Amino acid sequence: MKPYAGCTPEGTRDLLFDECRALRQAEKLLGSLLTSRGYHKVITPTLEFFDVFRPSGSAWPVEGLYSLFDLQGRTLVLRPDSTMPIARIAATRLKDAYYPLRLYYCQSVFRRSQRYAGELDETMQGGLELIGAAGLPADLEVLLTSVELLENCGAEDFRLEIGHASFFDALIDYFEIPEDIRDAIHSLILAKDFAALGDLLDTLERPDARNALRTLPELFGGEEVLDRAERLVPTAAAREAIAYLRQIFALLKTTSHGAKIALDLSPNSWGSYYTGLVFRGYLAGCGHVVLSGGRYDKLLHEYGKDLPAIGMGVALGALAKLLTPKKSLTPEVLVFAKSGHELDALAYVRKLTESGKIAEFALQDTFEQAQEYAKARGIVKVEIV
Repeated sequence: MKPYAGCTPEGTRDLLFDECRALRQAEKLLGSLLTSRGYHKVITPTLEFFDVFRPSGSAWPVEGLYSLFDLQGRTLVLRPDSTMPIARIAATRLKDAYYPLRLYYCQSVFRRSQRYAGELDETMQGGLELIGAAGLPADLEVLLTSVELLENCGAEDFRLEIGHASFFDALIDYFEIPEDIRDAIHSLILAKDFAALGDLLDTLERPDARNALRTLPELFGGEEVLDRAERLVPTAAAREAIAYLRQIFALLKTTSHGAKIALDLSPNSWGSYYTGLVFRGYLAGCGHVVLSGGRYDKLLHEYGKDLPAIGMGVALGALAKLLTPKKSLTPEVLVFAKSGHELDALAYVRKLTESGKIAEFALQDTFEQAQEYAKARGIVKVEIV
């Protein structure tokens, strides 16, 4: 056998049986919720031109993409993200549609992860994009839809954290941090590598900048976080972001799930295209972010149309781990055909399945072999036609 014929590439895995069913259950859970709210499903190509994923200020490093070339020598990539291709669709194929557009998706994304980090390169992602709507009502729709999805997962508890992309930008601008250091700070906070973050901040000349940036990961909790943030960065841009968070946080606290909403003003997403509200959700029993998203009002301009937008992405694989299939798919009946009665037996299998049973056609040579097979599979009933 060839050396790699019996294994999968690093960062990928096979899904078997109940894992597949749980993943489909997660997709169904998301799709049912979003379809009931007026969202329409779209599927984008697995292969896209590299240009789709490099808008101004894009955070996707080339080394994080799976790339190849078409017959004309143009660079293609396996999609690392679903928001950008859907933004492309909205600005091109749907440019004359009525707005707002409510779109959703369930598809694989491909990102090169660091080896031994325990992360997969190919993951299933679902989500929604609300395009052509700005302001508080649209943000509340997406946030409360996210809360409902978390609530419907069946986990014992969940948490939704909200922040604002402009606050980090305002802090960086206020302390005049160079762009290369800004990106490094952003990455280290996301990776929770606080030792490396401390070493990097020690290189900054201004002590007030060092202290403020060390405080950033601690800006988590209730409304008191906003008071601290306001004192930390006394600029108009920061005050505007904080005022908006006060407003939306106060509204969310009046809902039945208000106790599960928290504030987090540290950077909370790899997506560099976010311009306003950002959020992420967690489920009890899952150590990773289950859903995340935010407002990206400038992204569609990169594809030729100026439209505000907000989106939410769901890690369907993480969600699937919490969803145990409720019904066994072990056949209830094994149907064995005597010689010459194969078509009758197959017709009987169809009759059983149409009545709601799970039935299987026996392919063994003898009835005794069929009985042994049924016992090994846990099939409780064997019938002869």
